[in-house]
Amino acid sequence: MTSTKGARDALVTGMGFCLPGRTGPTATPDAFWAAVAHGDSFLRQDDGTYFGSVPLDPGTVTERLPEIPARFVEKYSDLHLYGLLALVEACADADLDWRAGALREAAVLAARNATADAIVDTYLPVLLADARHITPREARSLLFRNVLNAVMSDVETTQAGLVGATGPSYTLSCGCASSAVLLGNAARMIAAGEVDIAVVTGADYWRESRLRQYAELEERSVSGTEPQTATLVDRPMRPYDERAAGLNYGNGAATLVLESRAHAERRQARVYGRILAQTTTRNAQPNLALDLAGSGAVRAARSALRGIATPQEIDYVNGAATGDRAFNVMESTLMPAIFGDRTASLPVTVQEAVFGHSGAPLGAIGVAATLLMMRHGHIAPTANCEKPADVCTFDPVPGTRGRPARIDLALSLNYTIGSVASAIVLGGADD
Repeated sequence: MTSTKGARDALVTGMGFCLPGRTGPTATPDAFWAAVAHGDSFLRQDDGTYFGSVPLDPGTVTERLPEIPARFVEKYSDLHLYGLLALVEACADADLDWRAGALREAAVLAARNATADAIVDTYLPVLLADARHITPREARSLLFRNVLNAVMSDVETTQAGLVGATGPSYTLSCGCASSAVLLGNAARMIAAGEVDIAVVTGADYWRESRLRQYAELEERSVSGTEPQTATLVDRPMRPYDERAAGLNYGNGAATLVLESRAHAERRQARVYGRILAQTTTRNAQPNLALDLAGSGAVRAARSALRGIATPQEIDYVNGAATGDRAFNVMESTLMPAIFGDRTASLPVTVQEAVFGHSGAPLGAIGVAATLLMMRHGHIAPTANCEKPADVCTFDPVPGTRGRPARIDLALSLNYTIGSVASAIVLGGADD
């Protein structure tokens, strides 16, 4: 490994979540790790539907964030509330007092994927409103919700307003790679001296009642015999498993706090690890088809590793398979292209079957899980993988036990239909 410590290194010092859980949202790093470490899954609902639900009580949110008037909380979508709660948890974990201005000069960045349901839920009432009979108060409420959720459905708008941030603030959207790409952007801002601290959030929302109709439409659209991506609502997703048939969706948000080494050391912050490099690429696809060769991810990984580490020095890979046969094929092709002969013994796992395919948060979730594996010396298994598919060219660590291992260097991958790919190289807290 070629790496030296520097004052502008990008260190991860905080994690916060608002993800599916057993009796309530998974919020803290400890609760997150307890689920991920043994491949737990929070997708099966009481009615037999498989969906990662995150129910929120507005009263609880108001109690947690008294700075936001209750009349505003009522106008925020679940998407905004997920992002706000994940941000607050990450600040608490990083011991950053945002109420005292700790994030005043921070970059507040958010990732967005497919928030169509959040947009529809707020725009449709505006279209259906009867302007002849609606009261001024009702009209203001509808318009306020519409601006926040349909016109500006950006979580960073509400986050930056809450913490009084004056630094860079924007939303990025490039599918399931969105928060991974933002982590690279944040690391580069820190390296360039633009900011000393950045918070990166991925948040997404899906309406469970619409997924079954979507799945039926999707099934009708399939033709041919090539591996397809598919939405599942009546059975569990199984990444890397021989029974892989599709994905279960999940709601929620994940936030990571990044700091320059100098800033973190000044306040004696606890450090999870370091983002050593991040690269974004795209395949030359003319449409939204998935590149089964994974050539974009291969180029991203090689670029991110260049000058930092050789593929032989990578101890673990956090993959991005969703439970589709298509992604199983893709990852089984791209891993040997990156790692060569050692692929068969290389541990490659994913956490999507723990919380569901959440879109925008996936990059942050993968990095958080990987850094916690490095911290605990334990490789978390691939949730819901019991019988690895014959196509797998790597070790998906099936079952629920995982295994002890020293991880000094890791690679976290994300990619999406549309062929955008991200690769992040991660080092330990002492790098």
